[in-house]
Amino acid sequence: MLGRWPLIALGALLIASLIIIGLLGRSVTTDLRVLSTAQHDDVSWRMSQLEVELLRLQNVTLDALNGPQAELNVLRKRYDIFYSRITTLRQSALYQSFKDEPEIVGQLKMATDFLDKTTPAIDADNAALRAALDGIYQDITALAPAVRSLAHSGIASFTAQETARRETFSDTLRSLAIGIVVLITVLFGALATLIGLHRQGKSISLISDIARARFEAAISSSLDAVLVVDAKGHIIEFNGAAQSVFGYQREEVLGQDMVDLIVPHHLRDAHREGMARFLRTGDRKVIDAGRVRLQGLRKSGEVFPVELSISLSQAAGETVFVSYLRDITAELEAEEALKDALEKAQLGEKAKSNLLTVMSHEMRTPLNGILGSLDLIDQTSLSDRQKQHLNAIAVSGDLLLSHVNDVLDFSKLTSDANFDESATFDLSALITEVTDSLQPGAKAQNNTLSVSFQSENLGYVRGAPRSLQRCLVNLIGNANKFTQNGVVNVEVERLSGGDVEIRVADTGVGIAPENLERIFEEFVTIDTAFARTNSGTGLGLAITKRLITQMGGDIDADSLLGEGSLFVLRLPLPVADAQTAPQSASAPSTLTSLPRAIHALVCDDNQINRNILSAILEELGATVTSVSNGFDAIAEVEAQDFDVLMLDISMPEIDGIETLRRIRENAEDGLPLPAIAVTAHAAPADHKKILAAGFHNLLVKPVSRAAVHQCLAGVFDMRLTDQPANAPAEPENEYLARFGPERFAKALAEMNADLSQLIAALEHKSHLTEADRDAAHKLSGSAAVLGQTDMWDTLQTLQHCPDADWQEDKPLLLATLNALLGT
Repeated sequence: MLGRWPLIALGALLIASLIIIGLLGRSVTTDLRVLSTAQHDDVSWRMSQLEVELLRLQNVTLDALNGPQAELNVLRKRYDIFYSRITTLRQSALYQSFKDEPEIVGQLKMATDFLDKTTPAIDADNAALRAALDGIYQDITALAPAVRSLAHSGIASFTAQETARRETFSDTLRSLAIGIVVLITVLFGALATLIGLHRQGKSISLISDIARARFEAAISSSLDAVLVVDAKGHIIEFNGAAQSVFGYQREEVLGQDMVDLIVPHHLRDAHREGMARFLRTGDRKVIDAGRVRLQGLRKSGEVFPVELSISLSQAAGETVFVSYLRDITAELEAEEALKDALEKAQLGEKAKSNLLTVMSHEMRTPLNGILGSLDLIDQTSLSDRQKQHLNAIAVSGDLLLSHVNDVLDFSKLTSDANFDESATFDLSALITEVTDSLQPGAKAQNNTLSVSFQSENLGYVRGAPRSLQRCLVNLIGNANKFTQNGVVNVEVERLSGGDVEIRVADTGVGIAPENLERIFEEFVTIDTAFARTNSGTGLGLAITKRLITQMGGDIDADSLLGEGSLFVLRLPLPVADAQTAPQSASAPSTLTSLPRAIHALVCDDNQINRNILSAILEELGATVTSVSNGFDAIAEVEAQDFDVLMLDISMPEIDGIETLRRIRENAEDGLPLPAIAVTAHAAPADHKKILAAGFHNLLVKPVSRAAVHQCLAGVFDMRLTDQPANAPAEPENEYLARFGPERFAKALAEMNADLSQLIAALEHKSHLTEADRDAAHKLSGSAAVLGQTDMWDTLQTLQHCPDADWQEDKPLLLATLNALLGT
């Protein structure tokens, strides 16, 4: 399409050509007028007459010298004629063309001087004139050559001027001719342009007609209802689909008010108000807002849901609105069906989660009896054969517990819980501790387990130590499990891109190629034969892969059947400052005995669990009363005094939470009786709910003497708020000595994660709640058992911080805890 500026340039060129030609034409007219006057002959005659008149004056003067008195009058007449000729020449336009020529000007001046000199004598009386005749004659004689030269010079000059004027006229004619040619060219160009525009207009018109035809065809064939409405709300287009949707024929609606036909009554005022606002201010709500769900009105009066899209179009100064509508009744019904299906699926997922929770409780409860009994029996003197049998029971119980934990941990990972574990830790130390803790398992398989650090910058890093530790335990444990009389090697290297690569290689049985893609799937066990030598849930590698993904890394596996396997995991573990790592210190250990003899109430519906917990408490120096349900517990509390309650959570009739609530309601004013929840529920959400119900602490089944001791020590430290417990002396860390470095590192990581959550929760709190103090107390007990002296002291300060001092002490306390966490 021809642009605007070329047309403007063409018009400007046409106008300029016309102006130039007009000026040239005017110049030619003027020159022609001048040339038409035959000035050359006039000038020649006029200049020749000067010489003739001077000659006549000279002859009359000579006659007057010798003649009568009458000749003087003739002399005066001839003088006046000559005088007139000179004066006329001086005042004429002709003289103006001569004034720049010094020779002509000088000659004319001589004539003028002659006149000025002679005029007084001519105007005098006859006597004076006769006396001057001789001199006048001499002057005329002297002037005659100059006048002759003046005539010749004037004619020559004028001839030259005429020649130049004719040349200029010729140039003007040439310019005029060129201008006319240019004008003709421009006119032809304009004509060609007009022809092009005409053709272009026809083409555009054709395209427009085609587009219009296509648009009309698209509208008429559109599955959506299409309405075109003008600014007044009148329908100007109504396609076939609209007829089907709304029930009107096209002829019925054209020119009618759209609002009165298809907008439900309760929406009409809002529609009119919105249209008026748009026309007044240009404010758009629905226009160009994409698809919007509203309601429409059929001819039958039925109101139905529609999906509406409105666009604005402006043509020839007219505003029209193009609306596309779809009846979405079926879609909404389908959405409702999908929602119902989703709700059912969510209910099924929740049921699965509940099943896992119940399974956890039901399996942990008997495990509590098995492992707790083993813990107690292990303290007595037994024969070697009895110890062998008990060790077999313990190994089987631990294996069963690990399976339960795998299932629950996988359920927790699939719930998309927030992954916010982050800390500064010594990578090489962590890997060394993991391999050291797995050396007994390697020796049992007659394997050589080694670790190799192939980069120097593998010290302190920033990452998720707890998750990494678990991944390594799974990978190295699997390598040991599937290798006998072989080698398991762990290599650690920092790559050039900054990530850390950890390779776990073994010389074991290997994995078939068709199974490599399946080993990270849930509940997949490659050794599926009835007589398989290695058992498991098939969740270890699935959990490992999910943990590595959560840490921002990836894992690959390669293997040759019968030759061994290689697992390579790459993690973003940036180098960190060692000063930001949690500071280790000689930790306070649990007390060898409780501060005083205590009277404890144990409530559990399982006889074995009651026996085990009672035995542990009695070993710790407590007096124990045990009951099997919540009602008996309430009755015992009313009948006698207790120092602590240990209540099972899941019990028939009334659970532990309800039991504690009723006991607290019946209690006299004063400090609440300490209560410890004993539960098989492992989910953090369950723990939070239990502690929020008023329990001071919580034990997860299966329980151990150390856990019971730690829990009781923490509870009684809390009750002595007027005399806060100080950190005990610094003996050897009992937890580390009893359970080994692997479980110690795991417990430390769990405590750090719980502490991170507490810090995050306290960031925006203006006061400490009882739940916050309970959480701080629980963590302080864990810190004491795990030997974190500084953390224990800070948590004790936080737990007992007065409400009035919280706002002032809060920044320092939280900053100290963050520093201890390495964040």
